[in-house]
Amino acid sequence: MENLSKLLINGTNIREIPISRGCLTKLEALNASNCRRLAQLPKSWGSLMLLTQLDLKRTKLKELPKSIGSLKKLKTLNTSDCVSLTCLPNSIGDLASLCCLVLSNCRKLAQLPNSISSLVSLSQLLLSGCHSLRQIPSSIGKLTSLIELHLKSTGIEELPESIGSLKELKNLGAFYCKLLGPIPNSIGNSTSLSPLDLTECHKLAQLPDSISSFVFLQQLLLSGCHSLRRIPDSIGKLTSLIELHLKSTAIKELPESIGSLKELKTLDASYCKSLTRIPNSIGNSTSLSCLDLTECHKLAQLPDSIGSLVSLHRLLLSGCHSLRQIPDSIGKLTSLTELHLKSTAIEEFPKSIGNMQNLRILDISGTPIIELLDDPGILAEVQEFKALRWKNSEGSLSNNGQLVSPNNLGLDKLQKLSELRSRVLALGITYQIPQSLNLSQLNFLKKLTLSNWLECLPKLSIKHCRKAVNLDFIFKSSTY
Repeated sequence: MENLSKLLINGTNIREIPISRGCLTKLEALNASNCRRLAQLPKSWGSLMLLTQLDLKRTKLKELPKSIGSLKKLKTLNTSDCVSLTCLPNSIGDLASLCCLVLSNCRKLAQLPNSISSLVSLSQLLLSGCHSLRQIPSSIGKLTSLIELHLKSTGIEELPESIGSLKELKNLGAFYCKLLGPIPNSIGNSTSLSPLDLTECHKLAQLPDSISSFVFLQQLLLSGCHSLRRIPDSIGKLTSLIELHLKSTAIKELPESIGSLKELKTLDASYCKSLTRIPNSIGNSTSLSCLDLTECHKLAQLPDSIGSLVSLHRLLLSGCHSLRQIPDSIGKLTSLTELHLKSTAIEEFPKSIGNMQNLRILDISGTPIIELLDDPGILAEVQEFKALRWKNSEGSLSNNGQLVSPNNLGLDKLQKLSELRSRVLALGITYQIPQSLNLSQLNFLKKLTLSNWLECLPKLSIKHCRKAVNLDFIFKSSTY
């Protein structure tokens, strides 16, 4: 075994690694992962001077021996999922060649030794799932080669000031750090960051103005930061930002500078229940493809400048209970394919909506919209139409005092519709029953779900619907 370069004993029931003095002198890789009975390592590693990879993932180790520091050529050390591991020896700082240190899910690991600062070659430090880890040593700032720092689901309460010294840091993942409080202003010195993920950091109340220095940042993920009430105006300087996720934060408004984000494609502010205002400047974010404002209960209006979002494909407004109208400028959104208005207070569409010839999905479920459209030509391209619990189906009157019925919905115009799952066909059932329902022209119809009114309908025609494969006729009231 003198010439052995790789030793793969992973998944075995061994209790110790068979290393004796003077053997395995050419070994470069040792994989002992998933050796669930392995509880200790050799006290001496003197013969493994060429070892570059050591995988101890999912073993029963409680500690690493001091002699681990003698592996001068070691580049990768993986002890992830070692749930009994409680500490690292100070000698780990002697691993001058170490590039990747994986400690993910070492749940009992409570601290890192200060000697970690000596790992000048370290580019990846992966600590996700170390629930007992409450502090990152200040000496981490000396890891000048560090590119990735993963802190997901750790118990850390703050980031050290020295984090700003990590000039090469590109990926900082501190999501699900539910105890994480302030972010130091020095983080602005880590100008290579992209992305920055702080999702579900419940105690994070503010961001430093210095985030404006992240000129390469493409993703800023802040969803679930329930204590975050304000986005700094300096965010407008993030000229490379493509995605901004603010779902379920406590923000009350978006900063005026949001319009400076020329590369922004996704803005998710859904479930921001305190959000009251979208600035007019948002119209300058002309690359925006998806604007998600779902369940923004206090949002009462959209700015007219929304019509300038020429790249917008998805406008999600469902659950905006205070929203009573859509600006007429929405007709300029000729690229829009999805419009979700479920459970809004909107009563009518602006006339300009007829210009949105690319609309594929339209959801007006639970709205008090009085008339669908005077000119149903817009529906020609719609493939999915939702009107579950459309309030007009309860017997509301249209503008001219007539109940909307299936006969004047223009369903014959929905020639590309592939799914119709709605109570919309039951409109006005208390007052007038259609003598027949003809869906024969819906050549793309694949799924049809009808409810409540079938017992009264004399005739239903779906002939020539060659792609229809799923018919669901419900004779009792359904809940969607």
